[in-house]
Amino acid sequence: MAELSDWTCEYRGLVMGLPDSAISIVSVDGLLSLPEVRSSDITLVQRDGLWPGRDYLNGRTVTLTLEVYGRTRAEFTAALNALQVAFAPSRTESAFRFRFPGVAADQTAYVMARPRRRSAPLDLNFAYMTCNLVVELFATSPFMVGDEVRRATVRSFKRDKVPAGLVVPAVVPWHIEGQGPQPADPITRFTQRGSVDALPVIEIRDAAHPTLINDVTGSRFAVDYDGTVFVDSAAETVMTDQGDDVTGLVTVGSQWPVFTPGDHRLRLQSRNEYTSATAFVTWTDRWV
Repeated sequence: MAELSDWTCEYRGLVMGLPDSAISIVSVDGLLSLPEVRSSDITLVQRDGLWPGRDYLNGRTVTLTLEVYGRTRAEFTAALNALQVAFAPSRTESAFRFRFPGVAADQTAYVMARPRRRSAPLDLNFAYMTCNLVVELFATSPFMVGDEVRRATVRSFKRDKVPAGLVVPAVVPWHIEGQGPQPADPITRFTQRGSVDALPVIEIRDAAHPTLINDVTGSRFAVDYDGTVFVDSAAETVMTDQGDDVTGLVTVGSQWPVFTPGDHRLRLQSRNEYTSATAFVTWTDRWV
């Protein structure tokens, strides 16, 4: 999808807020607002207070107020018709994409939503080809998601093989390979720009019992497997490139990779020190 410019939004192919467009954005409510919290607190019997349960977020309602102004009758009619097409009722959710400075870390982001209400009164202004239209979109997920898929590459160190000479009593020069000094672990740094934890998908190649270490959180994740694996933190599964589920080979004490908001430093370790293993990490930033 095309990148949006500042102070514009898009829904079902209709871009709103462009300069000299017949459709202008008056206000947007529900993006910076916290969705309704669903509490699971339990009343204590014959005691003051409540037992604190876990809070969950309900869906998100986004209210979009637009002004339609046509310089000609044809332009006014076309703009209104385009809005009716874009914001028609639907059984499925579509991406409401937006780019507003300061929101979603200045990135283009989206919510998956459906139209639930549309209001456009026919008043005196309508006769002068001006109309204020209010659209209510409802997203079953409370999260705003970054349009950009974030990526980071983490590699383990590779120890060099160095030749060494050996002379035995038979005066035959034998040459063997020794090992060079162990280099430091390469460190990959990045910033998770969302406001909630990111759950990455990680592809690890050329590894022998790989261990991924997050120096910021102190967490470690290791799999007792040699070869290529795909780690899905959201689903908490590990698959091989042959499609086999090897989640049971995750070592005891491992923590599924989770990126909290802020800066991170990742290291990758492999038992095969003469081959550099590589982890390709992908995730999307999210906000509430």
